[in-house]
Amino acid sequence: MKNWKKITYAVIASSIFLVSFSFITALFPNTWFIRMTPVNSLDYIFLVLTSILLGIYVSLSLTEKKQRKQGAIAAYGGGAGGFLGFGCALCNKLLVLMFGAIGVVTYVEPYRPLIGTLGVGLMGYAVYVKSKAGKEKEDKFLNTDKVKKKSKTKEFLHKT
Repeated sequence: MKNWKKITYAVIASSIFLVSFSFITALFPNTWFIRMTPVNSLDYIFLVLTSILLGIYVSLSLTEKKQRKQGAIAAYGGGAGGFLGFGCALCNKLLVLMFGAIGVVTYVEPYRPLIGTLGVGLMGYAVYVKSKAGKEKEDKFLNTDKVKKKSKTKEFLHKT
């Protein structure tokens, strides 16, 4: 039952990220946002992969009993890198403020596939670390219960 909860959270979070990111970055044409650079197939791939990995990471975070920060920095970097990988670099006001329009086209736009790949890789690493930490906690809990049961059995056998 616990896995269904994780899967449900992951699907909901991934869907929210997919719809909101595709709307904001104008990967799906809309009347509110206009994209200044052409869309290519990598943009859609990075959008889907980033949304799925962010959804899984959020699901793992929500279903933990005790919140741990394992993989949080990788998740933040991966989310930002993934967003820069599929977002319109010229539409990003922060990038234009830092580099200027010519700087963005010269220094950021050619490296967007690399930035997107690094972002997806970081998100994958964050999901791996988060799931591994949860698995170790479950294994430790199960082993503790087994040790307690074995020690109770040994005590009972020694008394008789």
